[in-house]
Amino acid sequence: MKKKTLLAPSLFLSGILLFSGCGSSATTSAVHQNKSADSWAVEASEPLDDSGFSYDGEADMMDDTATAETAGSSSDSSVSDAATDAAEATHDQSTRKLIRTVSMDIATEDLDTLRTKLDNSITSCGGYIESSTLDTPQNGYSRRSYYVTTRIPSDNLDSFLETAGTLGTVTNKNIETEDITLRYVDQKAYLDSLRTEYDRVSELLEQATELDQILALESKLSDLRYQINSYETQLRTYDNLVDYSTVYFYITEVAYEQSTSNTIGSRISNGFRNSLYEVRDFFVDLFVAIIANLPILVVLAAILIVIILLIRKLLRRHRAKKENITPPTAQPPVVPTDIATNADAKATTEAEKQDK
Repeated sequence: MKKKTLLAPSLFLSGILLFSGCGSSATTSAVHQNKSADSWAVEASEPLDDSGFSYDGEADMMDDTATAETAGSSSDSSVSDAATDAAEATHDQSTRKLIRTVSMDIATEDLDTLRTKLDNSITSCGGYIESSTLDTPQNGYSRRSYYVTTRIPSDNLDSFLETAGTLGTVTNKNIETEDITLRYVDQKAYLDSLRTEYDRVSELLEQATELDQILALESKLSDLRYQINSYETQLRTYDNLVDYSTVYFYITEVAYEQSTSNTIGSRISNGFRNSLYEVRDFFVDLFVAIIANLPILVVLAAILIVIILLIRKLLRRHRAKKENITPPTAQPPVVPTDIATNADAKATTEAEKQDK
């Protein structure tokens, strides 16, 4: 009896391990599956050894083990078929999974008209605008620019790009193509194997009677459900990127559209036009700057006039002072007092002599 009790868990675990390895042929992703199966088997083996669970008989357990082996072989065959489909898909151009990304720079003289035409072109081809930004500088010198990210159906991408190229002058255009065929088919094959494993574990859960079995199988189902959802999300993302190509537009507003030709005549024409527009822009910018800064210029002019008037007034006052200065008058020589007294005495004596 003890031997039968130990044999039953061993056979059950063997069936689970064989079943968990059903996706081992799905290239590099099978390593992750084997790890999850091994970890689940370790978790399941601990309570099974303690409780020593067994089904009603060895015959039922052998049937379950045989069923699990059959499911594993069928899963391996499905993965093998998926790998064969992947090999065939790499040679069939119509079934290849291609992600196309385009970036385009356009210069235009009329940004508003181009925006309207571009929106109509996107709508007419079945696409939509994912994001857009209109940059309008406030300094009055720089020109506007428009950034837009669009999603265009891949079947209509070429015709849409031809239409967009006629809306303005295309200054730069870049197209990138990424082939994800092998990656897509590989993940789809692994997803199919996970779904098959999920169905088999669900069947085993319906047959389980012990609590430890039910908990272990539910844990396995939860892990499988998480992996299935992850792969389904990734495949949906791939489908969206393949079905709708991404186009990035960078549109700038310019004074005039230059020719993209590189001939000598075009280069001379572009250079001459550049010179004329630069001269025009210089005087236009100068006029705009003067008008825009007119209040400041008026204040500065008033201050300058006051300073000039003060300087002129000071100069006139200085000149008047110089003209009003008179030369000093001649003064008689200073005679000492004793000499003057003697001179007066002599003059008096002479006058008396003359009277006599």
